[in-house]
Formats: sequence, structure tokens, C-alpha cells
Amino acid sequence: MNIKTYITLASAIMIAAAFAEDKGSTVEGAKHRMTAEERIASLGGFVIYPGSQKGAVAFVDTQSAVDIRPSFEELFSHFEHQVPVKIELSKAAPADAKSLKEKSKANFAVVFVDDSTSPSLSVFPDDCYAVVNFAKYKTGLKLPNDEQKYKNRCAKAALKAFSMLCGGCGSRYPDHVLATHTPQELDFAHDKLPVDIQDSIKKYLGTAGVTPMRKTIYRKAVQEGWAAAPTNDVQKAIWDEIRSLPTKPIKIEYDPAKGK
Repeated sequence: MNIKTYITLASAIMIAAAFAEDKGSTVEGAKHRMTAEERIASLGGFVIYPGSQKGAVAFVDTQSAVDIRPSFEELFSHFEHQVPVKIELSKAAPADAKSLKEKSKANFAVVFVDDSTSPSLSVFPDDCYAVVNFAKYKTGLKLPNDEQKYKNRCAKAALKAFSMLCGGCGSRYPDHVLATHTPQELDFAHDKLPVDIQDSIKKYLGTAGVTPMRKTIYRKAVQEGWAAAPTNDVQKAIWDEIRSLPTKPIKIEYDPAKGK
């Protein structure tokens, strides 16, 4: 091979390698540009493990001083995202809190009342319920001008009662609802529980039969063997691909004639 032929061949190889590298980087770049939603969709979307979410925590609202649902749902949405246990908020006529807990059929219950003579918050761990008295959280507020602050304060009081009832611990992080001592301090407390409190609640609820929903991507569910039959083309492609793979190790017999 003369030097001219060698240079020409080497150049061709380098150009081909550069093209392959550029093509690879383009493909990789496209992967990076894929949004989280598109990535999840390409893996078949999320599916829920059957029967993973067990038990419940009930919040029973017997008061009519304020519509607490919007503030409650906004506040608890973060906790439910981190620890997806079943949380139910319902309305009920005023009655004995313990009887309302039993009627709810939930593992734990937090009852909202409006009573000027009762304490602001009471917890009864042996009977698995707590009572939040919204009447005591108006302190220092000018209603109706401060109505939204009142709603937020009551929602944080509900989160505090839930944490105290369901195994919330002390935290190395400051300014959470469990660290408050007065209604006014709730105005400055974080509306999200620190991760160490979330973990302690999750463990405590688990010992009482309240387990979080287990959610994973469809591809992983197929790999683990519990996925339901596919419902769209993406899931069907994943289903066919994984189920076509051998489930047992491939055995290669030794051939003495070939020496391998």
C-alpha cells in the first residue's frame, strides 16, 4: 500500500468515525431534550401495584366557620406526593369526636370543630384520633379581611394534628408546624413537612396498617412480572419485547470435536 492510498484510507476512516460520533451525539442530544413526561410515556407511563395502598387517615369537618377544603387540599398535596397514603376529607354534623372516628372506618381520624370552650388541639393516641378547634385559631386576626390567613392557619393546624397523631418526630430542620407553640407562629411555619418527619410518619402508619400506594413505570412492572395487559401501542411494544426475552439461562453444550 503506497503512502497516498494509506492517507486516503485513513482520511475515510476518520470521516466515518466523526460522522458516527456526530450522529451518536445527535441522538443523545435528542434524548436529553426529551421532557420528563415524554420519557415516562416512552416507558409505558405510570402504573399502580394492585392493593399497595391500604388503610386510611380521615379528616372529618364538622365546623361551618370557614371552607377549609381548598387550603387543606393544597397543603396536603405535597405530603400525599411524598407519602401517597389514602387521605380523606369529609363533612359531618357535629358529634362526639370518638364516634366520628369510628364511623369513618379509618385507621386514624382528625376532627375539625368550632368550639370556643375547647382547647385548640387535642390528641388521643390510644383511640387514634385528634381534634382541631378552629375557633382558637382566630387569635390576632381581623376577619373577614384576614380570612385567607385564617384558612391557611387552620390547614397548618390540621397538618400539625395529623403529624402528632401519626408518629411525627422532632426534626433537625427548623420552622415546621410541629415546632410551633401558638396560632400566630403557624403563619410563619413551613407548609411542608421536613423529610425526617415524613419518614417517621410513614413508618408509624405502616405499623398501623396504613401503607402508601406503590407507583412505578410500566416497563419495570412488566420486568417484575405483575403488570396488567397493555392498553396502548407503547405498552404493547414493551410487553412484547420483554416477554420475548428468555426466562431461563441459555445452556451452551461443550463439543469435544471442536474443543469448545
